[in-house]
Amino acid sequence: MNKIVVSGYFGFDNSGDDAILKAMVADFKKLNMDLEIIALSKNPEKTKRVYKIDAVDRFSISEVFNTFRDSDLFISGGGSLLQDITSTRSILYYLSVILMAKFLRKKVYVYANGIGPIDKKLNRMITRFVLNKVDYITLRDELSRRFVKNLGVKNENIEVTADPVFSLDAAGDDRIDEILEIEEIELSENTIGFCLRDYKNDEGLKKKFAEEIDNLIDAGHDVLLVPFHMPRDNVYSDEILKYTKNKDKLKIIKNNYSAEELMGIFKRLKLLCAMRLHSLIYAANVSLPMVGIIYDPKVEAMIKELGVIEYIDIRNFKVQDLNEKVESALNNLEDRRQTLIKNTNKMKSKSKRNIEIAIELLEK
Repeated sequence: MNKIVVSGYFGFDNSGDDAILKAMVADFKKLNMDLEIIALSKNPEKTKRVYKIDAVDRFSISEVFNTFRDSDLFISGGGSLLQDITSTRSILYYLSVILMAKFLRKKVYVYANGIGPIDKKLNRMITRFVLNKVDYITLRDELSRRFVKNLGVKNENIEVTADPVFSLDAAGDDRIDEILEIEEIELSENTIGFCLRDYKNDEGLKKKFAEEIDNLIDAGHDVLLVPFHMPRDNVYSDEILKYTKNKDKLKIIKNNYSAEELMGIFKRLKLLCAMRLHSLIYAANVSLPMVGIIYDPKVEAMIKELGVIEYIDIRNFKVQDLNEKVESALNNLEDRRQTLIKNTNKMKSKSKRNIEIAIELLEK
């Protein structure tokens, strides 16, 4: 039996990163190979229960070391693991586990990563050194490829593929009906979704989002807030609610749901205003037109990959700008849907290459 160890931002109740693990596990299981998958997780017991794989504490050096000793392949990814915008501690953690695996002479595969930005000189030097030592690198977008090239990485085994979450499908209608009943939410054919996150504790930004939500409700639309990272996004949704005048009409998802379930909810929306990266991918998977809200280069990169032309930059927009983008998308829904279908099909095809490379590495 081949043993694969996977590392990512797993066990933190972030829908996007949890979806990455779910997609990876599902893709490997489709192969019907004799494989054991072990995840490095903040919450190993929950990871074992939810994904039906083994898991160890990502912060236990001894557990991680012993897991590597008995493995055949280490996968780092997907997601935005190698960047220092979150913190230097974060990027050093992911680079350290890669080095530990290489020290034990294991094959290392950097899997569908979005790499960068990396601003600190020392972090850039270490990242370049580590990426030149790994066996294969796949990247989820062209922006990451350009960043890796400019970083001076000389590794010849680099490909641009796509995020593994493109391989997931939406949950069925019965489950979505059940969720909406639990949440006591009714969706109409006129419901616009918002997937938002905090950005630098900017109170002015919350007020802008609240004002646009009020504009849409006043214009006859329903608005649904969809948190992705529990409990942070729930708190942010509640803070936006405080600034709205239509408090009794704004709808908010309160509980934590899987990627497939959130995609099923997205299928019932008219439009999505998407700030979180994987909300873009969930919407694309169900052909839901969207307006992008760029707060990070990874979001801008995905918007370009999907061909989304209505978007705003969170650092310098006015409420009127966002309103105009929403109206433009609403007035061209079918055109936007067809563009999404075409580009998403390309991404789905590219994402299959991630698993193919993993199998090639196992067979060497």
